[in-house]
Amino acid sequence: MAVLFCAAAGRLTAQQAEVTPLMTKELADMPGKEALMLTVVYPPGGADPVHRHNAHGFIYVLEGSVVMQVKGGKPVTLTVPVTQ
Repeated sequence: MAVLFCAAAGRLTAQQAEVTPLMTKELADMPGKEALMLTVVYPPGGADPVHRHNAHGFIYVLEGSVVMQVKGGKPVTLTVPVTQ
C-alpha cells in the first residue's frame, strides 16, 4: 500500500514503513513553517505506533487502504479514490 502524506512535521517508524521525501517548501505566509510531502509505503499488515504530528496532515491513499484514527475519534478506513 502506498500513501502520500503532506505535513509540516512527522515521525514514522522506518523499520515498518518505507518513507521517501518528495518535496519541502517554505510557506511564505507563515514564517518559520514549511510543507513537507512524502510517500510512505507500508508492508501488508504494517502499522505505526500511536503518535502525534505537531502539524496538519493530508493523507492521500495511492494503493490499498489504511486505517487511521484521530485522538478521541473513531477509526476510519481510507482507500484509493474512485475515478469515473
